[in-house]
Amino acid sequence: MTVLLLISCEKNQDPSDKGRPGGKNPNDMDMISYVYQDVCGGELRADLLAGKNTKVGELIVTLEDNLLKVTYVADDGWVISESHLSVTGSLEEVPANRGGNPVPGLFEYHSDHHPAVTNYTYDVIIPGGVNQICILAHAVVAPVLQWKTSLEEFSLSLPETAVIKVEYPVPGSQSYFKTTITEGGILDGTYDGWCIDVGNVIYNNVDYKTKVISSYDPDLATLGLIDKPENMDLVNWIINQDYPGNPAPDGKVFTYGDVQRTIWLLLENDITESGLGDWSQARVDKILEEAYNSGEGFLPQCDDKIAIILLPDDMAQPFQITISTVFLTEFPSACEPVCGKTETAWAAGYDFGGSNWAMYFTYCIRE
Repeated sequence: MTVLLLISCEKNQDPSDKGRPGGKNPNDMDMISYVYQDVCGGELRADLLAGKNTKVGELIVTLEDNLLKVTYVADDGWVISESHLSVTGSLEEVPANRGGNPVPGLFEYHSDHHPAVTNYTYDVIIPGGVNQICILAHAVVAPVLQWKTSLEEFSLSLPETAVIKVEYPVPGSQSYFKTTITEGGILDGTYDGWCIDVGNVIYNNVDYKTKVISSYDPDLATLGLIDKPENMDLVNWIINQDYPGNPAPDGKVFTYGDVQRTIWLLLENDITESGLGDWSQARVDKILEEAYNSGEGFLPQCDDKIAIILLPDDMAQPFQITISTVFLTEFPSACEPVCGKTETAWAAGYDFGGSNWAMYFTYCIRE
């Protein structure tokens, strides 16, 4: 059963308002229906509303030990340019003006986001001695008219080096490798990976230090890393089609082996069948045909994946050069939103009690 707890944050009330959160009726819409917390100390979700009733995202609140994590998440098509957060033991402690309206600019937690973001998290030390806390979450949001993509900024945002570890594929894999990246800052994580170097080996679950290069680095053709770097646009197009697991003309499905074989044909002078598992030349030919028809000159946009090249940091001890696929949206400097008119947004809850439509809700820490 969903826990709906708004009593402990009440302001001093007029007797005629007894039992109404904050001394006010809820908004015309029963906003509490947009706030969900199943158990005290558990996750809470509240819709982020612009213009009082337009959902533009949500707020996610979780408790880890004594640390409250409050995350703003914008819906597709929206971004957040400012966020302001108040977390107090009572509504009386919320910064407000003489008219009874909260003042977001005076909230303890606040950030200007340049460029605008699609998600942002605050780590909050919860007030002591309380079982429930009052939360006001304010934001300035804007609709995204289009995304401006910069592959140059993407290249600049990559770390110079990282440590990788690959896992060999098994039947049904979505890629030739599953590559885990550490010591790479913004790149840290696990990604689909592919081989672009059949002349060397790379061992399963062994750490390797690599250099990191964008597959659209303007100097790629002069580095001598790839036999046919001019086809990297086709490879990037292919990895964005998500072939493995999708139906193929032969009545079966495309496999990671089909894609890996195609990548070798496009980038390598020498190719192999090593580790391909189930693959067919007919399916490879189909991928090649579609890539040549649709992938020439392909430039990834912000919703797309892009290949990064991972090569040995010490070429005196070579191992396979690989690529991993990352989403451009994970690199804020590479994807700048072009936005429409900004709007004020609040996380759903009850009317705070001033003359504007500011809202609050409570988070139950413990019974």
